[in-house]
Amino acid sequence: MNLLDILDLDLIDLDMGATDKDGVLKQLSSMLYKKGNIKDLDKFLEAVYERESIGETGLGGIAIPHGLTDQVINASVAIGKVKQPVEWESLDDQPVSLIFLLAAPTGDLQKTHLQNLSQLASVVAHKAHVDALMKCETKEEFFELIETYFNEFTKRKEA
Repeated sequence: MNLLDILDLDLIDLDMGATDKDGVLKQLSSMLYKKGNIKDLDKFLEAVYERESIGETGLGGIAIPHGLTDQVINASVAIGKVKQPVEWESLDDQPVSLIFLLAAPTGDLQKTHLQNLSQLASVVAHKAHVDALMKCETKEEFFELIETYFNEFTKRKEA
């Protein structure tokens, strides 16, 4: 399973109303719950907050929080872009505007979770990629751009 396998247009919100980290995490988690990818919203959020307490998940205007728990039914990612940057524990002490919430079942640490996390980090490691993603106005445009960047990453890796 790769990053493209867990992308879903229904799990992208490019006009989030959340104004703080808690609001962002709750909104993205709710999207995963409504889509049927997690069993218990509160327990999933507990796992996300537990991971957040371990270390920073933000850098360069983006954040990649994640929940690895038995509450996850299907590995997935909920993506949100906020109207105004929100404060986040970031390695560069900067607020974030683009958030990728990864969800994976506990048993999938090696097979799925770490692979998806690594692939996502590689896709957004380039400032030009992040800048282009931030300018997307539709879910479809965002999805296609992620797909393009992932395919570029895959070709580089294979070369």
